[in-house]
Amino acid sequence: MPLSYAIYMFFIALLWLSSAAVAQPVTIADSEFASADWASIVTKTTGGASQSVSQSASGGNPGTYREMIHSLPSNSSIVVVHEFLGASYDPSVQGAISTLDYSEDHKEFSPPFSGAAIGARPALRQGGVWYFGPDLTFNGLSWQSVHLTGLTQMDFSGSDGGHPDFTASGGEIRFGFARSNTNRSHIGGSPVDNSNASGYDTTSGIDNWSYTLQSQALPVVDLSAIDASAAEAGADVGVFRVSLGASGGGDEASALAVDAPGLVVSYAVGGSATPGSDYVALSGTVTIPAGATTADITITPIDDALVELDESVTLTLSASSGYQLGTSTTATIIIADNDDVAVDTAKPVPSLSFRGLAFLALILALIGVAWVRNRQRG
Repeated sequence: MPLSYAIYMFFIALLWLSSAAVAQPVTIADSEFASADWASIVTKTTGGASQSVSQSASGGNPGTYREMIHSLPSNSSIVVVHEFLGASYDPSVQGAISTLDYSEDHKEFSPPFSGAAIGARPALRQGGVWYFGPDLTFNGLSWQSVHLTGLTQMDFSGSDGGHPDFTASGGEIRFGFARSNTNRSHIGGSPVDNSNASGYDTTSGIDNWSYTLQSQALPVVDLSAIDASAAEAGADVGVFRVSLGASGGGDEASALAVDAPGLVVSYAVGGSATPGSDYVALSGTVTIPAGATTADITITPIDDALVELDESVTLTLSASSGYQLGTSTTATIIIADNDDVAVDTAKPVPSLSFRGLAFLALILALIGVAWVRNRQRG
């Protein structure tokens, strides 16, 4: 094989493996803002502040957009979270989130005074708690596009200072954005501490809202019996193997090595053999070590004196939030017995005496004579 071709095939294989290791991005987005697809939740209000929302058919960037109005009496403030109802993401089912990107277009309409601004942040809800991302406060009178890339769970904080859980242990995540305002009096364009006694409204719009999630592919585990025959004789063990792959089928050629501290895989035990009597009992879990792609489970027969038929041990992989089940999740090992039926050669085999043999011959002769007479009469 020419060296250039070997190098080419090496890089093709490397590219294939790397593509198998990364799950496809998941995008949650909206640019239509139908009222049925959104909910607005006032998470904080003071001084009688209120809000209203609507879908505007034109004037967006382009087309439809979501219009938001905050009504702010004297000495008031409001925080509103807008939650998208059209989709969610569950890391425990769909895979851990490594990073996410956030985008929105926003605009302020008819500000109540020069320099009036709209508070803005991306927002996530998990486990009933809202978490808010980086500050995107704006006061532009034309549509502005903003993009945040590479955000992690540490870029979002809740009111208690906690963060969402993007790992495979995390629960369902709902997506949205937040808007906020506080009534401040302005004299000559500069804010002062006293509130505006007359109150005012702020109006803003959002368009082309989206999250793009870079998820970590859950490993896929498969089960096989690489030594499906065990026996009591000679302590012949059987071996199951749990294999880790990037895609179904447990293809070790495309396997992704486990990260520290390793992957714990659970399984159920069945079959006709009795654990603890016919073989050494199993724990129900096996750990694929960090840096490895397989782990073996050994079936060690117990040599007893019982005469038995061959017996089976069957393992079935159990589902978990830390991995996906592949196409092969059940395997069986047969344990052969080594005990035969015992024959006691110390006892003589019973035999008939001469008188017994003579009596048996007489009976057979009488039966024969009776059969012949019956034939003659017939």
